[in-house]
Amino acid sequence: MARIPRLSVYQTIRHVPLVPVFYHPDGDVCAGVLSACYRAGVRAFEFTNRGDFAHERFADLSRLCARDFPDLALGAGTVLDAPTAALYLQLGADFIIGPTFSE
Repeated sequence: MARIPRLSVYQTIRHVPLVPVFYHPDGDVCAGVLSACYRAGVRAFEFTNRGDFAHERFADLSRLCARDFPDLALGAGTVLDAPTAALYLQLGADFIIGPTFSE
């Protein structure tokens, strides 16, 4: 479940309107990029649902955030349906991003 309340996520994104969007299949690379972004002042990070086993890498990052970066809002992006959103929420997503098309 989410560690950070919705309103806090919104305020974080408004305060520092830079949200890196990232995916890589290697867990060590993911942890390194997330850590570097955090040290640079990023407090909201979107891990995209692209590639095989992306949810497993997300779970690793979620545990890392809970342990080392408690004020970092970690979100899941490129979420296309409700079951996938539910999966990421169960893995600890603080926010969900889904691409849409609106006329």
